[in-house]
Amino acid sequence: MSVLTKVFVLILTVLSIALSMLTIGTMARQENFRQSAAAWKAEAAAAVAQSDAVSANAQLEQQRALARLEDNQAELTRLRSDINDFRIKLANADQKIASATNQLNNEQAQATSLAEHNKLLETARTREQELVAKLSERNSRLTRENIDLNDRVKELTANMAMAQSRVRALKEQLGGGMGEAYGAAPVRQIPGGSAIVQSYTPSASTPIGLSDITAPIRGEVTAVRGDLAEISVGSADGVGHGMRFLLYRRTGGAPKYVGTLRVTAVEANVAAGVIEQSDGDISVGDAARDQASFAMGG
Repeated sequence: MSVLTKVFVLILTVLSIALSMLTIGTMARQENFRQSAAAWKAEAAAAVAQSDAVSANAQLEQQRALARLEDNQAELTRLRSDINDFRIKLANADQKIASATNQLNNEQAQATSLAEHNKLLETARTREQELVAKLSERNSRLTRENIDLNDRVKELTANMAMAQSRVRALKEQLGGGMGEAYGAAPVRQIPGGSAIVQSYTPSASTPIGLSDITAPIRGEVTAVRGDLAEISVGSADGVGHGMRFLLYRRTGGAPKYVGTLRVTAVEANVAAGVIEQSDGDISVGDAARDQASFAMGG
């Protein structure tokens, strides 16, 4: 066999091998293409199914979104309505606040005016109280003066009666002669008293004059038995039979007249007599002063 034949055979062999490989490759490619096509179809079906699912989900989500949008729009509409209501309420509240502020200002102005008026009333009340106090003091003073004047009238009346009695006694003495003496006065027992007091009777040798009644004699009531009373002064103090003592009670204001005592029995340091006049209850501790010295301003 020649070289050319061998070369030709070699070429044929190589070509056969190449063709076989080409055929095998082509067939392999076709098989791969079929598998790929099947896979692509499966993927395409899956993609279509997934796309349908996504589309369905998208539609559902869109419907939900639309529903939410409608709800949001309704909520927005409601919120806008609430905002308008709130604005109206706010405007009303502002009006009420303005009205309340005006009312408060008016009330404060009224309170200020009332406070000033109260100050004026308080000043006027203070002045009235001062005037009432002055009038009350003046009334009390006038009342005391009236009481004192009434007591003085009583004292002067009693003193006048006593002076008239003494004038009659002096006339009798002058008519009967200076040498005639009075008889001894009887002894008198004070009911409830602890001692017998010897009555004191003036004699012709001891005539009664104005000088005997000007010196004030002061004491106090030491005992009271019915219409009889005992005082703490006696003959040692100038007390004599028939003298009258004014009885009064010391109080915070003017002394209060309670009665008149006529002496009927006297000792050195004590005297007793009959209560001729009374203007209230006479009790132990009431003050006593001879009527004659008081009437003479002593």
